[in-house]
Amino acid sequence: MVPVGRRIGELRGEVVGHLGARRRIRQWIAIGFVLGLLIGAGGAAGAAALYWPEKDKPLKMTMREREIPVKAPSVLSGQTTFTAQGLTCGIEWITGTHAEHFAKGRLCRVKISIANNSLATVQVVNLEQRLVLADGTRLAMDLESMEIKRQLREFTLGASDTLVEDLWFDLPGNTTPTALLLRTNAEAPQGRADLPQKDWSKK
Repeated sequence: MVPVGRRIGELRGEVVGHLGARRRIRQWIAIGFVLGLLIGAGGAAGAAALYWPEKDKPLKMTMREREIPVKAPSVLSGQTTFTAQGLTCGIEWITGTHAEHFAKGRLCRVKISIANNSLATVQVVNLEQRLVLADGTRLAMDLESMEIKRQLREFTLGASDTLVEDLWFDLPGNTTPTALLLRTNAEAPQGRADLPQKDWSKK
């Protein structure tokens, strides 16, 4: 017959052992829960970075034939950020799906990105954009070139959206552009993006 004291000690050990096992199980469950939260947060952050890139990083585009990069800082006009990205000048004529167009002087194409930084739509009026020439002249866009190349004169940009487009200008003679003046619309402030200098008469 097992002494009562010994039996009580054995039962106490079993109880303590069961309690310790249950405590360890709870600890492992808690650790697993925390690890799950961390992994989920990391995955969500990666997805957010993929689908919603940072607004202060303009879209990077491949340069086209004869196009040179523009390294001017972005222009903020109201809640809209304009970034000049590429410049091509000295173009004598262009073609579209249904027409061709010969320049009166020489055409210049400026590639820009437009980012809406607000949570509401914004009306962008491209007719407000101006190309500054070496003599200080402010040149409006060439509407026929814009039409042939299917570029918009005016449009609504969605909340937090970014759009890349070309602005076309017809420069007189062999004049060269020095800067691009950009604004969202007539009510928004205007900003200046300096353009790189090049002799476009040389192919």
